[in-house]
Amino acid sequence: MSAATNSEIRSDLESLARVWALSGPVRGKGAAGIGYKFLQSACLGIAFGAVIWVVNKIAGPESLTMADIWWVTGLMVISLAGQTLFGFLSVSNSWIASYETAGRLRLTILDHLAILPMRFHLSRHQGDTVTALTADMQMIESFMSDALPRIAQAFGLPLIVLGFLFWQDWQVGLVGLASIVIALPVFLWSSRRLAKLGIRRQDTQAEAGARMIEYAQGISVIRAFNRIAKGQESFGEGLKAFRDISIKMVAELTAPLVLFGMILMLGAPLVIGIAGSRHIGGDTEVGTLLSSLVVIFALYAPLLGLIGVMELTRIADASLTRIDRIISAKPLPAPKAAETPDGFDLVFDRVAFSYVPDTPVLKDVSFTVPERSVTAIVGLSGSGKSTILNLIARFWDIESGQVRIGGADIRQIEAEQLNANVTMVFQNVYLFAGTIRDNIALGKDGATDAEIEAAAKAAQAHEFITKLPQGYETEIGEGGSTLSGGERQRLSIARAILKDAPIVLLDEAPAAIDPTNERAIQFAFAELVKDKTLIVVAHKLSTVQSADQILVLGDGCIIERGNHDSLVDADGLYASLWKRWAQAADWRIGGKA
Repeated sequence: MSAATNSEIRSDLESLARVWALSGPVRGKGAAGIGYKFLQSACLGIAFGAVIWVVNKIAGPESLTMADIWWVTGLMVISLAGQTLFGFLSVSNSWIASYETAGRLRLTILDHLAILPMRFHLSRHQGDTVTALTADMQMIESFMSDALPRIAQAFGLPLIVLGFLFWQDWQVGLVGLASIVIALPVFLWSSRRLAKLGIRRQDTQAEAGARMIEYAQGISVIRAFNRIAKGQESFGEGLKAFRDISIKMVAELTAPLVLFGMILMLGAPLVIGIAGSRHIGGDTEVGTLLSSLVVIFALYAPLLGLIGVMELTRIADASLTRIDRIISAKPLPAPKAAETPDGFDLVFDRVAFSYVPDTPVLKDVSFTVPERSVTAIVGLSGSGKSTILNLIARFWDIESGQVRIGGADIRQIEAEQLNANVTMVFQNVYLFAGTIRDNIALGKDGATDAEIEAAAKAAQAHEFITKLPQGYETEIGEGGSTLSGGERQRLSIARAILKDAPIVLLDEAPAAIDPTNERAIQFAFAELVKDKTLIVVAHKLSTVQSADQILVLGDGCIIERGNHDSLVDADGLYASLWKRWAQAADWRIGGKA
C-alpha cells in the first residue's frame, strides 16, 4: 500500500482544476450542470423574495390587495417552475458529463497500462488496478454527478439572501457575512486534513480488494491444504483495516466540522440581535427586522450541507490521486529515430539486466540467433532463461548492452512493429473468458472463420473443439478453467500460429500432461515454428536435441554453447543436466524400470 506524499495532497481548488482538465470535451456539459444547479437554488430565492415582499407590505402603511396576492402567487409559480426545469437540466448534464468522463478515463488508463513496463504491473497488487478502474472511478462519477452540483447549490440561495440583507441594511448584511468568513478557514483546514486520510482509505480499500482476489483465485489451494480459516483471516484483516481507516476519518473530522457548523450558525443570533437593536434604536423599519428573521436560516442552512459533501469530495480526490499514479507512470521510452529490422536474426550484445537494483539476473550476455534457426536455452532454475525471452519481447528494458533484431535495436523499433514480428507462447497459458473462437482470434485482427479454423487444425486443436457442444462458440471460463492443460496449450499455440510472426519465443511447458496431449502439442509446436526464428526455453532436454545451438546459462552468464553432441562430450553443466534428465525419465513408482 502506497503512503500518501505531500505532492499528492491537493487543495479543493486544485482538485476542481484536475476534474476540469479530465473532463475534456464534455467539460461544457459539466459546467452547465453546475450552473443549472446554482440557478435551481437561486430560483428558491425567488420564493423567499416573494415572502419578504409580503412581510414588508404587511408591516408597512399599505394593506395587501388582490393584485398583490396574484403577483406573489405568480412569483411562487415561477420559483417552482425554475427549480423543476433547472433541476432537470442540471441532473441530465451532470450525469452525462460524469459517465462520459469516467468512460473515457477508463479507456485512457487501459491504453496506458498496455504500454507500461512489466515492472510497474508486478510491483502492484492486482486489486490495486482493479480498484482504480472500478471503485475509484465510481467515486469520480459520484463527485461529478452529485457533489459538484450540490456545492453550487449550497451557494446559490445564500448569495441571494446576502444580497437582500445588504440591500435592506448593510450593517446587518455585514454581520451575516462575518460568520461565513470566519467559518470558511475551518472548513478548508478540515478538508485539507481529510485529503491525506482519504488517500489512505482508498489505498486500504485496494489492499482489501487484492486480498479478496487472492482468496478467490487461490480457493482450490486453500481448500486442498485445509487453510480456509487462514485465508478468511487474511481477507478479514484487509476488511478490518479498511473499516478502521474509515472510522478514523469520521472520528478525526467530527470536532472540526462541528466547530465549522457552530461558527457558521452563530451568525443567526448575531443577525437577529443586530437587526433587533437597530430597530429599537430607530435605525431600521419593522419590515427589515421581520425580513431578517424570515431569511436568516435560509442563509446558513444550505452552507451546512457542505459538510455532507466534504467526505465524498475528498474521497473522490483520493481516487483522482490513485488514478494519477497510473497515468503519470512512465511507459517504456519511445524510439527517438524509428528503425526497421532488415531480416529476423537476433543478437544479444553484452546485455545486463536486473529486476531488483544490485541483484543482477543477466551479466554481459552475448549470443547470435541466425534467421530461421532454432536456439534452445537451458540452465538451472533462476539462471535467467525466461528473462531472455522477456527482454526480446521488451516486457522490460535492458540496463546495458543491446538487443537487436535484423540489425535494429529493439528500443528503436516501433512497439507495434516489434509486437507484429515477435510472438510468445507462455509456459503458463492464459485464456480469456469468452468463446474459443474469440481466444484464437486474438492472434490477428479481423481474422476470418476459415483462418481461425486453419490455425486450430495446425495446432491439433480442431478435433477436440468440434467435439464440444457448441464447437468454436463454446464459452470458456476465465483463464480457460473449463479446459484441460493440454487443450489450453493447444489453443495458445493456435493463437500464435494465426499471428504468424517471424520470430517465435517459446517458454516450453513442463511435461505435466498425458502422452496423447503431449504428442499433439509437439505436432502443434512443429507447425508453429516452421520457417521461423525460434528461441525456446527448454525444460525437457529431449525436445532440443536437434536445435541448431544450445545456450547453457549459469549465474546469469552463458557458460556453455554448442549443439547437443558437442555439449554432452564437453562434460559440463549441460552433460550433467542431460544425465539427470535421462535418470528421471527412467524413474518409476517403486524404483527404476
